[in-house]
Amino acid sequence: MSAEELFRGSWQDGWYVVPHQVLFRDIDAFGHVNNAVFFTYFELGRTQVWFDLNGWGGPRDINFIVAHAECDFRMQLGMVPIEIRTRIGEIRNSSFDFHSEIRSNGGADLVATGKVVVVLFDWVRRTKVPIGEELRRKIGEKAGPGALQPSGNIGGST
Repeated sequence: MSAEELFRGSWQDGWYVVPHQVLFRDIDAFGHVNNAVFFTYFELGRTQVWFDLNGWGGPRDINFIVAHAECDFRMQLGMVPIEIRTRIGEIRNSSFDFHSEIRSNGGADLVATGKVVVVLFDWVRRTKVPIGEELRRKIGEKAGPGALQPSGNIGGST
């Protein structure tokens, strides 16, 4: 089984849901997931969304950079199965929002929420690039029309 097949999630009600098992290395001395690890979970979710929208590839196929990241912690998390849920929020000229939820207990318990603003980026020219109609269309098809609605403007209006 390839890594693509092993870690692939699926679209559910506008969210891309990736099942994941919390690993021992994610746990701190107090027996719960260290706060910094939640940003890694968000990264896993948005990477899976990106590859689902644009085809599976490697690190150089991720042509965005993080401009802003935030996380609200709702409850402690131990070494249990989780769902990493990711959806796309507001889309601007060259940036858009990834909204994330970390859920446990079969999706019943909301453990953390997050928002990451990314900017499309040309790695060769080292500059931001506008979001094209093709990407907007793909997002609308996969995530539904709710993904294209304004959701507030954290991190500027790029």
